[in-house]
Amino acid sequence: MQFLKKHFEKIILSVVLALLGGAAVWLSLAVKEAKVQVEKGPGAPPPAKPWTNLVVGVYSNALEALTNAPEVVLTGEHNLFNSGTWIKLRDGTLRKVTKSGVDALSVTGIRPLYFSITLDSQASDVFLLTARHDYGAGPVHWYGRPGEKAEPRKPYPIVGTNSAPDKPTVMVLQMQIPETGETVTVSSGAPYRKLEGYEADMKYSASDVTNMFSNKHVGDMLPLSDYSFKIIAISSNIVTVQDARTSQKTDKKWNPGASAAAATEGGAVQREEQQASAKSRTEN
Repeated sequence: MQFLKKHFEKIILSVVLALLGGAAVWLSLAVKEAKVQVEKGPGAPPPAKPWTNLVVGVYSNALEALTNAPEVVLTGEHNLFNSGTWIKLRDGTLRKVTKSGVDALSVTGIRPLYFSITLDSQASDVFLLTARHDYGAGPVHWYGRPGEKAEPRKPYPIVGTNSAPDKPTVMVLQMQIPETGETVTVSSGAPYRKLEGYEADMKYSASDVTNMFSNKHVGDMLPLSDYSFKIIAISSNIVTVQDARTSQKTDKKWNPGASAAAATEGGAVQREEQQASAKSRTEN
């Protein structure tokens, strides 16, 4: 008993040291075992089982609907983003305006415009000539002789003559164009022709009115209801117009095949409006 009292602290310290030593040994063994488990990696996956009676139609339809979503149309006759306009006709009925401005303008015909010089007749060394522009001033007739200078009454001088190679009896004139300085040939069977431009026929077919514009040229104005457009260019198949308010340019293509149908439709609309107007006057 005296021994325990004398060495009590040493005994407790020895027990604690023994426990710490045992814990250190256990911890070392646990770390080694964990390291071995980590190095082995995950175990093999369980065997896969095939799916049976799988219905994927609903999901396929949903994916297809998302892929082929309908296009959002912000133009046209709906009124979500485009306010509707109604007009009152002369007979008192209302009509919805679905097309106006440049959208209601179409080209019904395009024709080329030429400048030409023709040899009309000959008497000895005097030649009767005619210069003509398809658009503009009227024809100019004059008698000309070789070697004369250009003047207002004789605008295109004859600078030389010879006979046609294949027809010695046909006289060929070499004539000068003062504006360009070029020399051209004119004979009784072959006049000189040069393309100068085009003129166009157009139709404005809106919901409230139908107007026909004939023989229009570059620079002409087109009054379209509340709009006004200027023709700034004409080619063989396109008429370019410019909005007088916004200066926006628009190309209107000519479709010869559709022109006849458009003209017939325009005539029918005009007749309908005339009949409605006559009916209104009769009722009044």
